[in-house]
Amino acid sequence: MSIFKTNFGRMLSVAVVAMGIGLGTGIAVAGQPQMNGALNALQSAQSYLNQVTMKKGGHASAARRLVAQAIVQVQEGIAYGDAHGE
Repeated sequence: MSIFKTNFGRMLSVAVVAMGIGLGTGIAVAGQPQMNGALNALQSAQSYLNQVTMKKGGHASAARRLVAQAIVQVQEGIAYGDAHGE
């Protein structure tokens, strides 16, 4: 297995787990550390994906789009939580 596939797989796994933790807890925590952690993980994944120079059969591009969408959703969730005391 190539180094790219190993690192890419790890980064996506971290991003998905962090997002799941942030979105799945259902617990109101001041400062929203889970959501902010998920956002940081997604931004890190985005940084790695932006460094990919090969098309990877269109999968790298699709991953970039999905991570960008996830970032927006997490940011909106943070804003909602801040506005509604969650």
